[in-house]
Amino acid sequence: MKIIPFPTRRRPDFHLQDEGAIAILFPRTRVAADWVAANLASDALTWAGGIVIEHRFVADILTGVHDAGLAVRR
Repeated sequence: MKIIPFPTRRRPDFHLQDEGAIAILFPRTRVAADWVAANLASDALTWAGGIVIEHRFVADILTGVHDAGLAVRR
């Protein structure tokens, strides 16, 4: 009998909140905050601890997050 391990559940590094005209990306781990500091503009608009993103940039930013091995919850 082959034993299949349960997938490990890890806290997502980011939470992405869609607000219609914009999206807000909330870093939830230290690694995520470090990624933001290294990859997004230091003068990016923030709100309630998240980074405000125009929808035209969301796909590119999520690709960068994914390529870094980080997880996003929507």
